Amino acid sequence: MSSFSVANVSPSNQKEILDEWEIAVIDLFLNAANSFGLPKSYGQIYGLLFCRDQPLAMDEVMQLLQISKGSASQGLRALRQLGAVSSLFAPGDRRERYMAEIRLRKLVGGFLREQADPHLEKGTSRLKQIESLVNDIDDVDARKRGARRHEILSGWHRQMSRLLPWVKMIVGKSDRLPKKSSD
Repeated sequence: MSSFSVANVSPSNQKEILDEWEIAVIDLFLNAANSFGLPKSYGQIYGLLFCRDQPLAMDEVMQLLQISKGSASQGLRALRQLGAVSSLFAPGDRRERYMAEIRLRKLVGGFLREQADPHLEKGTSRLKQIESLVNDIDDVDARKRGARRHEILSGWHRQMSRLLPWVKMIVGKSDRLPKKSSD
């Protein structure tokens, strides 16, 4: 059973109805957003825009997904900040329109830049704070336990710091088209 449905949407209230495949794609991205701890509207909005060749205005997004103006506005702003959505203006139309970024490199790069990189930066100072707190422990056994856990956390942090550039590089290569073989 799908998490997203348009069962309660009246066809007279919207210009078009979502196709079954679009509903399935929206549901896929809704579940992905949930798994990353993001609001479900982020996944719904991205999924809808991903399905469309033409950019959509915020009111069209609201109408098709049956979401509030606040959810649409917040979701579009966050997705744009992540680099998952770009905004466009059409000549003669004052409405801002949105398109999904469909290159994996840009999506992952934006997510890592906005989510992972800041956590790693904060992690360095947080690890120093933890080390200081552990060193201040009077109980020798508790200090040793804290020092072991700090060592593990520091190792994880070093590994993530080394892994992230590789992930960015690998994902960057995934957008390149494979060379055609000479048949």
